[in-house]
Amino acid sequence: MSERHTVELVRSEPLSPTVKLLVWRDGEGRQLSFVAGQWFNFDVPTPAGVVRRAYSIASAPNAERPDQFEIAVTRVPEIGNASLALHELASGMRLTIDGPHGFFTREQALHLPALFVGTGTGVCPLRAMIQDELREPSGPPLRLLFGCRTEADILWKDQLRTWAAAHPRFAFDVTLSRPPADFTGLRGYVQHHLPALLARGERPQIYVCGLTKMVSEVRRVAKEQLGYDRRAIHSERYD
Repeated sequence: MSERHTVELVRSEPLSPTVKLLVWRDGEGRQLSFVAGQWFNFDVPTPAGVVRRAYSIASAPNAERPDQFEIAVTRVPEIGNASLALHELASGMRLTIDGPHGFFTREQALHLPALFVGTGTGVCPLRAMIQDELREPSGPPLRLLFGCRTEADILWKDQLRTWAAAHPRFAFDVTLSRPPADFTGLRGYVQHHLPALLARGERPQIYVCGLTKMVSEVRRVAKEQLGYDRRAIHSERYD
């Protein structure tokens, strides 16, 4: 159920040269009820006035901190842009949000294997879903294919690698579109690697989040080259 909340910034910290992690809590200490994969609308004061922007929740619901959640914001250098204002916020500042919104979740498919495909901050709802599911010691296989430009752009790199090392059912792959010469991992765009990742005839549910062009390409490859039913491909675009 969508509600309006006043939230307070707990802390902000860089995740990459252009992306900041922002941790929020409810201004009245109330529990924030949401499902991993959903998003909130933020009313952001800027020099040009209040701008409303939607941000995916990057963290799973937390029983120990039920009044808190995280988002990741890419800095876009345009005057009056909401991302600039959010990057400059100091701890303790308050904003108004409404939500949660969205149906890009795993609620109806928690028993099924999943391939998560994301680029940039499109990894945010995917991280929330993975974090939520890995609280259970057993469950279906999960794999994240994360597309970034450079190694510096791999958000939550250490955490995701730690999760993969600690949980045999979770695999983490990164592909770089602008890799250095000595990079030994995957290269190119995420859609180029789908056939190899699914070569053994596996049919996990696909969850893809990012810019429209990438999402459309992943959906096309999955359906036209791999014979996927569209109902097994779940997507969310943020442009």
